[in-house]
Amino acid sequence: MIRVNGRSALILLVVVGCQPPEEPVGAPSRVVEVGEIVPIPTEARFFSVRDVVLTGDALWVLEGASPFVTRVSLASGEAVRFGGEGEGPAELRNPWGIQALEGLGEGSVRIWDLGNGRVSTFDSTGGFLESERLSTRGMVRARNDIREVSYADPFRIRAGPSGVFLGVFPGRVNRTPDLSGGSLWRADVQLEPGLEMTRFGEHASSGSDGLREWASVPLWDACDGSAVLWSPEAASVIWLDQQGRVVQTVPVQVDQTPVALEDIERYLRQMSRLELGPDHEEAGINFASAARSMRGEFAEDRPFATDLRCEEGEAAWIRLFDTSVDPLGRSQRWLRVSPDTSPRQVSFPRGFTPALFTSDRVYGLLESPNGDQRLAWWCEASVD
Repeated sequence: MIRVNGRSALILLVVVGCQPPEEPVGAPSRVVEVGEIVPIPTEARFFSVRDVVLTGDALWVLEGASPFVTRVSLASGEAVRFGGEGEGPAELRNPWGIQALEGLGEGSVRIWDLGNGRVSTFDSTGGFLESERLSTRGMVRARNDIREVSYADPFRIRAGPSGVFLGVFPGRVNRTPDLSGGSLWRADVQLEPGLEMTRFGEHASSGSDGLREWASVPLWDACDGSAVLWSPEAASVIWLDQQGRVVQTVPVQVDQTPVALEDIERYLRQMSRLELGPDHEEAGINFASAARSMRGEFAEDRPFATDLRCEEGEAAWIRLFDTSVDPLGRSQRWLRVSPDTSPRQVSFPRGFTPALFTSDRVYGLLESPNGDQRLAWWCEASVD
């Protein structure tokens, strides 16, 4: 907690191919226009999305409020919503992870609910199938609104045929730098850690910035049975097999850009808005002065990445840092990194947030002027 002009402010923080459009040979980046984003024809709207997964014919959306789960057909747009709040067998309290399943039931999903401490399975209509208790060793202790005060996501859970991937942290995660104290583990369905794949501290940027806000921290994702890691220390994207062995490393050119006072001012305004509410401007806080006085609380240089998402196959997408759109630094610019092709930057239009990358599409959420979101997609093939 810090003080700004005598007031407290938190410093914690569907399914068809696409033809790529004509593009100049050797173009270093791609700017996506809003007209290229295709909304999925459904009545479903969202406000607090935590994760999105794809089955063969539907997108599943996990939210932070009831009804927590929505299944949207890509063919018809029909939406099935379920998951009331509570402690009953079919109810949820604080779900953070979702996995599409095959074999247990057509179109079924598994939901990890950290609030009720259990993992539950539902069919495609929302019917409850079964549940199991979660291991306390795999439970993350973090402020519930961490993603509102930081680009960090300690609650990420990824699952596949080989098991579950998750971050395990020795203490509570309240600030972005706290992520560097954890490790990436492979666990069972109940989140019981089984194999430590890598320690995040080995990949965090070395030096005096380690405990400051916006210190560069490792980021990870998993798909196709393996994990992918952004290592600030190595300035590389690293692919790990199921045993944690490095199977591929792709260096990324990182330009060190100092954190500007404007970056800090935007961040402080966001923290003030969260704590004081919509009338925070009436408090008379001099944010420019506060940014100057607090410069030492932030890293010297901007972090390069704020998110990492893997694509089907050997490719990864890095979300770059920029406070001009989002005060926490979550840019509209993403960098696609692959062992087989040169890195390509893609700038998505304001209001579209990618959530899921497949071999030929980017699925995400398109925000309306009213502030709600709807599912939409863009043809990823256009960046190849």
